[in-house]
Amino acid sequence: MKKFLTTFIFFILFILISGEIIVRVFKLTPDIPHMYVDKTGIQRYIPGQSGYFADSKIQWHVNQYGWLGIADVKSDSTIAIIGDSYIENMMNPISCNQGTILQSYFKDYAFFEAGRSGVTFIEAMEITKLLDSTVKPLTHLIYMTDDDIYESDASHRLYDRMQLNLKTNTIINGEVKAPGFKKILYNMKVMYYLYLRFPLFVNKKNKEASQGGKKPKKIDVKLINSILSYSSKHYDLRKIVLVFHPESTVELLTIARNYGFSTMTTHQTGDLKNWTVSSKDSHWSCYGHNEVALQIKAQLTAYIKNNEAKSKIALNR
Repeated sequence: MKKFLTTFIFFILFILISGEIIVRVFKLTPDIPHMYVDKTGIQRYIPGQSGYFADSKIQWHVNQYGWLGIADVKSDSTIAIIGDSYIENMMNPISCNQGTILQSYFKDYAFFEAGRSGVTFIEAMEITKLLDSTVKPLTHLIYMTDDDIYESDASHRLYDRMQLNLKTNTIINGEVKAPGFKKILYNMKVMYYLYLRFPLFVNKKNKEASQGGKKPKKIDVKLINSILSYSSKHYDLRKIVLVFHPESTVELLTIARNYGFSTMTTHQTGDLKNWTVSSKDSHWSCYGHNEVALQIKAQLTAYIKNNEAKSKIALNR
């Protein structure tokens, strides 16, 4: 019996070690940076981390500010780019980031990206406050979809996301779920691989949270009005521009403008099948990012000129 147990344990260890080597060598799981909740309630990554996205050669780095994107800062001419996983852009090289591409169009400006998977609209608005106190950008470009608004509503609680309680008009911070378990899971690659392939311990609520909840079948005008009304009273809209993804609804765009938001729109152009990373990953590919940035280029140029004209008028008064 003792010999059997010894052989069995040796066999299990051999399988685990072999599996760990295979998963690491072939990069069968993505490296996930560890997060923390800062004193403002915003979730950021612990600076100094680096890793690879799945089986690609794309390496990510967490900068000193706790974000994965570019972090160029230039006195009086920094433009912030805020958003979720599309702006975080872990699945593409940093040369395909919105900030990197726009930087090539606007040589006199610096671009600072603050993107993280799961950022809701209300957290994006809170990030503008954080950046105003640190980086002090001229303008914030918030890339968003309808879902980012719906995910901001705390009546459908997503515990790993910052949301707004509309009954009390208070912000509810997100939580870093099971940090100890995640640290073990991410470091033991073979276990993480099995977890991703066979998520037996993910309950319905966690699964819903990881997918960002369910988008209503039709636009919720009352909810949108409530969230945008709160935002118009608590944030400096003069510096904020909402950049709508191609799938955003016209109704949301119209309501946002009614509350005084500056807006920019995007739409799919060119070869549509090349817009996404793959058939299983709907994030923008490098092609998609370039198409979006090209559309933003013209609108941002007009926005900058308009602001310069307003400044000259103010100075001449």
